[in-house]
Amino acid sequence: MSPQGRPLAEWWKRLLAYLIDALVVGVPASILMVVIGIGAFAGSDIECDAVTGVCTGDTTGFVAAYLGSYLIAGALAFAYLTFMNGSERGQTVGKMALKIQVRDEATGGPIGYGKAAIRTLIYLLLSIFTCGVGFLLDGLWPLWDPKRQALHDKPAGSLVVDAP
Repeated sequence: MSPQGRPLAEWWKRLLAYLIDALVVGVPASILMVVIGIGAFAGSDIECDAVTGVCTGDTTGFVAAYLGSYLIAGALAFAYLTFMNGSERGQTVGKMALKIQVRDEATGGPIGYGKAAIRTLIYLLLSIFTCGVGFLLDGLWPLWDPKRQALHDKPAGSLVVDAP
């Protein structure tokens, strides 16, 4: 239970909510990345040998487009998670579907956009800079944490609880 007496969200609900949100953000981001990549490849003088797979020519624009598309995808994920979790409802589309929400541990109210940004930033940093190990550890942490908090919940002082 939260300090305000609300039941803490079960781990499996958090997992399913994450999978739904991964689709909500991932599908449009993937489409955008493919479009940017095709555009960069088509506008370049890169030639690839179909047999060896070796590409020749100036790949600078293609690499820049590739990295830029990842930055755009990351910005989309950051904006979505921060805006939705920081809102009054404290719910992403996945959390709405599973009837769970993010709440401030101390007050039981919304965490606001500042704490949501911290929460999202920690989540993304754990995902990106640990080659997935931090992401896995973060996702599993609620299984043994007494408050069922993930690592990204701790600095933000957030809990995920069952929605009323």
